Amino acid sequence: MKHLSALFLLAGFLVASTVASQAADLELSETIQLPTSHSIGWVRTNTQPRNQKTWDWQLDDAQWQRAVQQKGEGKKEDCTFDLWVPDGIEYVKGVVVMSGHGSGQTLYRHPKLRKIASDLGLAMFKFIGNPMQRGFWPKSLLCDRLKAFGQKSQHPELQHAPLFLYGHSNGTGFSAIFPATEGARVWAWVSMRPGTTAQVHQPGAAHVPGMIMFGEDDPFFARPSQQENMAVVETMRKDHGALWHFVVEPGTGHGPGKKSWPLVFSFLRHSWAARVPADCDPRKGPVTLLTLQQKQGHLGRNWDVEEGGYQTLPTAPFTSFTEEKTVASWLINAAYAAHWQQFQRDGQLGNRGEADNK
Repeated sequence: MKHLSALFLLAGFLVASTVASQAADLELSETIQLPTSHSIGWVRTNTQPRNQKTWDWQLDDAQWQRAVQQKGEGKKEDCTFDLWVPDGIEYVKGVVVMSGHGSGQTLYRHPKLRKIASDLGLAMFKFIGNPMQRGFWPKSLLCDRLKAFGQKSQHPELQHAPLFLYGHSNGTGFSAIFPATEGARVWAWVSMRPGTTAQVHQPGAAHVPGMIMFGEDDPFFARPSQQENMAVVETMRKDHGALWHFVVEPGTGHGPGKKSWPLVFSFLRHSWAARVPADCDPRKGPVTLLTLQQKQGHLGRNWDVEEGGYQTLPTAPFTSFTEEKTVASWLINAAYAAHWQQFQRDGQLGNRGEADNK
């Protein structure tokens, strides 16, 4: 009985320790009302020139403010903001920011992402609500919320911490457009199954490493055609030397699945190592991110529409890649290139790739 009692006490201690550890993570949430004039839909409707068939998404803060003065700010709607800071970090070195639109809600709670965030000293910040989740103006809106949450959380460094952006579907209106003007603060970004691939055409963000992941059977990927959607990324590579790549996940639709995330996490880790200085300390002010050149990376042959499905796509260092370099996918380093190649071949990362993200 004594041994049994001791086992119960030990089990109780372990459970209590686990709960205490989980409880020590900092989580804050706030819901505020914002006018719809912040939303990308309102902005496009009220500022796109009538003779411009395809909007170029270019609008500075002064132009936005004039439009609000002329049209009115519109009704107010709820926006909810959530912050998570892992236990045991002295200060936040970077922030993974995601629109809660679509899979952003799931990603925010993903245990492997939280483990990576703990390892790297990252916070996570999520927003959801019509005025912001598909993209917003002015861009300072996000910076203001991070500053406010920095004060509430006693992590004022949130005001200056580098950002990694994630947007799913129409959330691309956030993750792709924000770095076009605020790229000095963004170390990398992801567009997951873009609802409108035209939003990805952002020359101002060409120097910020980007991942665009399509689902082979996603109806949005088929409109107007798979080739035309991929061509948006290829055009950015050719015309602007964009440090971007795209991924086509075979046999999948508009939503990412459990096999999608390890490649996203690999991109997060490798882009962090490549772009954020090892001595990064946003408590001292804005962090100057490391600038990457095309020749520093690897290249990979793009997915072939006619072949479809799983494909073995050759990769090589930039200088020794023998195929057309100008449109090939740009991959941040050899390790990530191997993960990208494996994912396109197998539709998932194997044990080694998974281990890298634990």
